[in-house]
Amino acid sequence: MKEDVIERLGYGVMADRDETPDVFTNSDKFLIVDLKNRKDIVFEEYRENPHIEIIKKKYPMPTGLGGKVSDEEFQIYMDIAEILKDCKYVSGGYTGYFPKVAFEKQGVFYVMQAEKRLPRDDLERLIGNRVLAGFSR
Repeated sequence: MKEDVIERLGYGVMADRDETPDVFTNSDKFLIVDLKNRKDIVFEEYRENPHIEIIKKKYPMPTGLGGKVSDEEFQIYMDIAEILKDCKYVSGGYTGYFPKVAFEKQGVFYVMQAEKRLPRDDLERLIGNRVLAGFSR
């Protein structure tokens, strides 16, 4: 008998709707779900991004590769990665180099969405494609 597989996934979303912003760190909150066997959502919560005001004011676009990131900016990305460290992966819009580094330091894999998708649509896609992951219907 195959053991149940639980994957914790995180999505950056806007505060007033479950829509992904263009830049992941500009998310007002994070939708966290546990997906069992890529079939059933068994847990769901929202976590606030406590740095959203300073990000929107000072760092609306993360410093790019080759740029000099300030200690303050990098610490913000490390704090966000800490909030999401229990996720297998997080997904959303453009992340930038230094937020990606912060996620990697926490062991979180970041998946950038090439097209703008709603987190709920992505979950439906994962559930619909679970056969590809070795789970039978």
